[in-house]
Amino acid sequence: MALFGNIWHILIALFALGFCIFIHELGHFIAAKKRGLVADRFSIGFGPRLFGFRWKDTDFRLSLIPLGGYVSLPQLADMGRLEGGEDASINRLPPISYTDKMIVAVMGAVFNVLLALLISILLWIVGREEVKTTVIGGLATQIINSDGQQVPGPAHAAGLKSGDEIVQVDGRSINSWWKFQSALVTGVGREEDGRPVVELDVLRDGREMEFTVYPELISSRKVRYLGIHPETDEFSGPIVMGLIDGMPAQAAGLLPGDRILKLDQDPVVSGNVLSSYLAENAERVINITVERRGKEVIIPVQPKMTTDANGVTSPKFGFMYDFQYKTEIVHSNPIEQLYSFAETMQRTLYALLHRKSDIRLDSMSGPVGIVHGLTRMSQQSWVDLLWFTALINVNLAIFNLLPLPVLDGGHMLFATIAKCTGRPLPMKLMESLQIGFVVLLLGMMLYVTRFDVETVGRDTGLIKDKPIVEATP
Repeated sequence: MALFGNIWHILIALFALGFCIFIHELGHFIAAKKRGLVADRFSIGFGPRLFGFRWKDTDFRLSLIPLGGYVSLPQLADMGRLEGGEDASINRLPPISYTDKMIVAVMGAVFNVLLALLISILLWIVGREEVKTTVIGGLATQIINSDGQQVPGPAHAAGLKSGDEIVQVDGRSINSWWKFQSALVTGVGREEDGRPVVELDVLRDGREMEFTVYPELISSRKVRYLGIHPETDEFSGPIVMGLIDGMPAQAAGLLPGDRILKLDQDPVVSGNVLSSYLAENAERVINITVERRGKEVIIPVQPKMTTDANGVTSPKFGFMYDFQYKTEIVHSNPIEQLYSFAETMQRTLYALLHRKSDIRLDSMSGPVGIVHGLTRMSQQSWVDLLWFTALINVNLAIFNLLPLPVLDGGHMLFATIAKCTGRPLPMKLMESLQIGFVVLLLGMMLYVTRFDVETVGRDTGLIKDKPIVEATP
């Protein structure tokens, strides 16, 4: 049943991504037909045709390579050989105006934004559960960086405390934990010695304070991390997220998904409580009370003394955990949502091009990563799935308007150059640029997909790494 459930969520994710691509191409198609252009193919995917149907003068098809889609418009650009179709001669077709080219090229992005707007209106009505707080609930004293080394928690080392409210990151105001994480990960601050750095403004007891924090890079994607978590629901207890092979927690019978309620008779309301109790009672068996499928189960566990890479010996149970963070139902207005999506995309592109950021191509997600993200969102709730779908549509709109050959922005650039110079660009030059960028884009997709596959492997348990977050008691 679990396998069927996973396949069902994957199919939902594939449909969601395919629908985003369909809507984009539908924008081009409708605009082209309204402007009197010839549209001989409407394809989801590139390369050889798998199957489809013909309606009026257009071949609607599903093609072999699932990396996007296209509407073949011979009067706009000759992409026949690249798109897997037959060569089309544009000499027999009537020329189109500059206005026609610009409208048809931009309407794919417009339709994506319209779909994102409709979804945002729905989310505005029903609301979405978000971690709206920016109050720090817990700090890690130690974390594991991307090199597998145990290092001090950056926020703890900088002097931040539980209860501090983060109000600005590098001078930018934030109002949710998601925006905090986005601002942190896409930050471009760096010291002369190469260390990443971030400036935080926090409220502590009504006073505004400034902190300089030096993030560590974690996980295979090497993202910036401060070792902090938002405040949690009172007395919710941490949830076991993973177990370390050969450690006492696994041998005693703890399972992923167990909620830790008590250590002996002491409620576990924070990571600090868990760590301190473990340190004070390291030499005896500790009765861990967990909630499992609605029932309380008591599991006796004898901690094990372990020595880290720095030679520090400490007691460990051997499980990774996370807390149920404080959430609230948020009814963000649609324009706010679209602006937030666009801002995230803008910051990501800026960081990707900035030499001082830690965002690289391997930090991006290709089709595999996007489907994986949609799958996880569909497993959480239909509201989260819709939210992520809206985000993807805004990203598609912005990405496709970049002035690069093959993309819609490239078509608009070519049309504008031809308009300014008074003569069309040589077809040979346009075709060479298109082919060159197709090869480049495919290469980038394959490169990114390698890291996407690794991420999927880790998330599904097929690839096992050392824990990347502190908090392994």
